[in-house]
Amino acid sequence: DTEKVVRGARDGFVENIIINTAITRRRIRDERLRFEIMKVGERSKTDIAIAYIKDVANPDLVNIIRKELNAIKVDGLTMADKAVEEFLVKQGYNPYPLVRYTERADIAATHLLEGHVIIYVDTSPSVIITPTTYFHHLQHVEEYRQSPAVGTFIRWIRYFGVLFSLFLLPFWLLSVIEPSVLPEGLKFIGPNEKTNIPIIVQIFLGEFGILFLRMAAIHTPTSLASAMGLIAAVLIGQIAIDVGLFVPEVILYTAVSAIGTFATPSYELG
Repeated sequence: DTEKVVRGARDGFVENIIINTAITRRRIRDERLRFEIMKVGERSKTDIAIAYIKDVANPDLVNIIRKELNAIKVDGLTMADKAVEEFLVKQGYNPYPLVRYTERADIAATHLLEGHVIIYVDTSPSVIITPTTYFHHLQHVEEYRQSPAVGTFIRWIRYFGVLFSLFLLPFWLLSVIEPSVLPEGLKFIGPNEKTNIPIIVQIFLGEFGILFLRMAAIHTPTSLASAMGLIAAVLIGQIAIDVGLFVPEVILYTAVSAIGTFATPSYELG
């Protein structure tokens, strides 16, 4: 659901590791494609497979991953690949994803051919791709199903969406605090109305509101999700402006930043 395409393969990984390795093998029929299977978990005995193409993947990387997986000492891996990731990368408080997840077999096969190592965990419909960079999280299948010019254009639009989600609100807040930084042609940027609530507080309230809606949408039945989004967008936003809780610009720029976040293909990076 998070990696939909207009035109492309419709098969994907499921919770069965045998099927997942099979649909990967269906795309790469090279005898040098390796699946090393081991069991992890004192009680769960969860099957984990390390996939790589011999002579393409870095042997040192494969050895490190194999060593880290063998060193896992835990009763069970009920959270499957996410629990394995925490043992592998030891992320700590770093919010940025250090591995990439995918539920598409074509993406996994593409990364194998590029020399990446894929980790399959039984009972999980997603696989771990490692190593990855920031830009791996910004790639999407849709770009490769278009002509080179159109695919490049789509990717640049995505980059701009990510930049807007990161820098649009801080830049607007700077222009509110220090109007002198704006050239004459951009003097219209900034709140046209005065409220009793500081702008920075309004921005945080808007961000928290979007997070609430995002969490609520996950738990809302599909048939009601559209209605809930309409209520949130029209009623809550407009009434909050009418009663003076928000200035309209805060709603606008917070919404644009949220759209840029949703334009990011990787759920973890978004």
